[in-house]
Amino acid sequence: IANIGGSDAPESESRAGFHVGGFLGVSFLGIVAAEGGVYYSQKGYVLGAGGPELIYNYIDIPVVLKFSPLPLFHLYAGPQASLFLNGSMKDTDFEFDSENFTSPDFALVLGAGVNIPGGLRVSAGYDLGVTPINVDEKKVYNRVLKFTVGYRF
Repeated sequence: IANIGGSDAPESESRAGFHVGGFLGVSFLGIVAAEGGVYYSQKGYVLGAGGPELIYNYIDIPVVLKFSPLPLFHLYAGPQASLFLNGSMKDTDFEFDSENFTSPDFALVLGAGVNIPGGLRVSAGYDLGVTPINVDEKKVYNRVLKFTVGYRF
């Protein structure tokens, strides 16, 4: 569920998107792990109340530190770099000029998850953008709430 925030952000509504990718983790001491990933991610927002839907496509590269206080539960936090691929306005042929977008776009990633026996993993996270998404707008940032279902090998 993506949107934008910041003092220069126009009035907007959230839009649904998706992300897909993979991750690799290394565990230390059984309760702490470092994890990196690469994901294709849709972000964007709806301009105003019922206005056009803006869709931004990124490659997200998070590197997080995970803490597992209980065997099945984990918390995570860390930085994320997002590479802008392209953007468009839904139901039109309009495409955004990638030169106007900050790439990489950096964010702080926070979240929690559950590792279900058998390899299934469910998590919820929040991406708090810390660099402006557009080179012309000083205080407009990506804000993304992510729900993830995955499988650990």
